[in-house]
Amino acid sequence: MKKKLVLIALFVLPVVAYLFFSSGVYNFAKLPIKTDKVADVDQFALREIKIPELSTDETLTLKDRVSLVGYLGDQLKGNVGYTANLNLMVYKYFVKYEDFQLILFVNPGSEKAISDLKVELGRIFDVSKMRFIAVSKEKARAHFRSLGTGLDLTPDGDHPDVFIIDRARALRAGHDEKKLNAFGYDFTQAVEMGYIKDDIKILLAEYRLALKKNNNASPELEQRMPKKEK
Repeated sequence: MKKKLVLIALFVLPVVAYLFFSSGVYNFAKLPIKTDKVADVDQFALREIKIPELSTDETLTLKDRVSLVGYLGDQLKGNVGYTANLNLMVYKYFVKYEDFQLILFVNPGSEKAISDLKVELGRIFDVSKMRFIAVSKEKARAHFRSLGTGLDLTPDGDHPDVFIIDRARALRAGHDEKKLNAFGYDFTQAVEMGYIKDDIKILLAEYRLALKKNNNASPELEQRMPKKEK
């Protein structure tokens, strides 16, 4: 009898525990959808600010990308370090994912500040997936409203929140229990950078789990892993 109990403890219980926890992880790894379809940014391709050797030549779009989208307005003009939390605490951790990108709307006239920012940060990590779009406040506001948050930009065209957009252009966010308006993440608050890192990890894990479940059946579900350094 004792031998049977030992065998159960050694072989059966670990399998049961694995099935329990793997099931729990799969259920947990679902970041809620807040808005089904956010307006794409491909219409602003000609308004992207390009910095030689520091910008990507890939098509500007939200489709098939995991994107962080923010609205800076004029904030960079007087403070190049305005995005320090976002860049140093979030962006650098996910830049190696092939389909990850950061898209920031700015007001026209921010080119010098953007160039200075990318040159400075480019000494630390790859900034090619940090993409800036210079459009009028009205166009930035129109895109912001497509998020369906019920919020609005300030009169200067900025907002402290950044937003996670998935590969199907859906707005994703978690932590409803911690925030009154859980659509985005305030990048001026260090604690919320922890939230956004966790939620991006959940979204990436969701794609990986879906890929495994479908046995590579659909490239739509694939979230490519970071490229290996040569």
